[in-house]
Order: sequence, then C-alpha cells, then structure tokens
Amino acid sequence: MASKFSKINNKQEWQGLLSKVLFKTYFHSWEWEEFLEESFPWLRFKRYNWQNKALLSLARVKVFSKEKLISHPFCEYGGPLPLVDKIDIKELKQDLFSEFKCPIRISFHPKLFDYFQNEPKGEFSSSGRSSYWVEGHLDLRKTTAHEIEKAQASGLQIEKCRDLKDLQSFYNLCVKSAKKHRIPVYPLSFFEYFISSSDSEIILAKKNNRVIAGSVFLFYDKFVHYFQNAVDEKYKNLGANYLILREQINKSLAKNQIFDFGGTRVGSPLEVFKRGWGGKEYPILELKNYKEKSLLRGSKLRNIFGWLPPFLIKKFSPHMLRYKL
Repeated sequence: MASKFSKINNKQEWQGLLSKVLFKTYFHSWEWEEFLEESFPWLRFKRYNWQNKALLSLARVKVFSKEKLISHPFCEYGGPLPLVDKIDIKELKQDLFSEFKCPIRISFHPKLFDYFQNEPKGEFSSSGRSSYWVEGHLDLRKTTAHEIEKAQASGLQIEKCRDLKDLQSFYNLCVKSAKKHRIPVYPLSFFEYFISSSDSEIILAKKNNRVIAGSVFLFYDKFVHYFQNAVDEKYKNLGANYLILREQINKSLAKNQIFDFGGTRVGSPLEVFKRGWGGKEYPILELKNYKEKSLLRGSKLRNIFGWLPPFLIKKFSPHMLRYKL
C-alpha cells in the first residue's frame, strides 16, 4: 500500500507549505528545527505532508539505541498543522499508526481542535498536562492580586533583555532553578536564540540594577506563550514574576491576543500558581502508541542535578535532555 505521508526533504518546499497552513506555533519553522539539530546530535527531524491536508514535523530521538518520534521536542505542543479547514481525526489516527510502527507521540495545541470534523476526545489520550489561557480580561484570585500589589511596591524595574551580560545573569538563575528542581537546563544558546528572534523576548526584573528574575515569551498567531521562567531565591518574596506576568498579560489583552501560560502538569504547585490568574483550562491531548514514561522523571538520575555544581550542570544538561522527552 502506498504511503499517505509524503516525506519532505527540501527546505524551500517545506517553507512554502508552512506558509499555507492555517495554524502553527513558534517552534514550527525550519530555522528552529535546524538550530535544534545543530545543538543536539541525537536529534533529527522528519517532515511529512499528509494527503495535502496537514503537515507533520517529527523529531527522531534515540535513547539507549531505541528510536521514537516526537512532535515537538522541548515544547508542550506539536502538530499536525492543518492545510484545510476540517480534518477527519479518525482517518489521520488510522493512517498515522499504520505508517509509523515505532513509538510515536504527537501533542496537540488546543487551537488545532478547531480544524477537526469529529469529536476528538475519544480518539486521544491525556498528556497529564493542561494549559491556561487568559482571554479578554483578567480574573485574579485574591492572593494573586495581593502578590502583584506587593511587587508593585518593591521598587522593581521591568525591562526587555537586550545585552549578553543581562542574558548571562538570567541564565545563571535558570541553572540554579534546574539544580533546585533536579532537572537538566536548556543550553545558553537557546536563550541567545530567543533574544535574537523577532518572535520572542526575554523580560527581566531588576532590583538595584541586579537581575533577580526573568521570563521567556513566544509570539505566534494570536498567542503570547509563557515559555520559561527563573527567579533568584533570595528575592522570591518580592513577587518579581507576578509583576512581569501582569505587564505581559496587560499588553496581550490590549492587542486582543490570548495569553497562554503554557503546559502544566496537573496537580503540580505550578498549576495552582497559574490558576490564580483566572485563565480558562485547556487539556493538552496526545496521539500516542506507547505507554513509556519519561526516563528522567522519577529516576534516581535526577538526584545528580541536586549535587552537581552549576558549571557541570551546564556541561551535562545537553546530553541529559533527551531523557526528558
């Protein structure tokens, strides 16, 4: 039987098709995927056109000589990217699992469900994560409003990251956060990419000209996507992250954009924090043909990151990130 997924190897062809899709995220660009391949030798992308109805970009990841396909690495959202108004999810699922026999996982941006003909929930599995969208207006929890008021009285400066010195300061906070939570940190090159891109920015909070917190925001379609955050534990009581978020949310609402808090594991402390902003919850659903869990989550390997000094966390993280996928 002929394949219903046409493989695309040509950059010009892929970019031409991407210009026609009805929805895509920040991560669905040849430049970003090429950057990831240059950063991680264990990761390679495969790109497909499914019957001229949708595009699919899959990252091939090898762990312990076993291969799996994921869309999209380091992001809670993947594809497929619609080329037509309505997609039959049952047909896509059948073709997908018939074509790809190795483990495959596709996480869906909730916006994609606008393009499916039939009720998707029965066809999907839960990722165990949800995103929270603030649309139209803020509906703050009292405790959240109080933290914002406290931050406003703390004498903080909120500004866009523009130079490498401030970027390095923010990155050092990210490394400390990774050590605290016992997880690998993204390499510095990620954050250099974000400040050089016109579709992303890093917003910093400073106290007496010292960087004490920062957040990464990505822009695509009508969305402002809260992607990454770090704070200096010594100044955590000042509520710098609350002030950064309040300013970014107000900007997005003024432009009639949707502020997306990004994927959050259900039941986590971070979920409690994000719920405080009054956003609407959207479960993140997946098409997946295996039950394997993250090799890093729950592993004793995580304890290593609690012991390592920062310079070793930076060195080993690029090799360990694959175990998060």
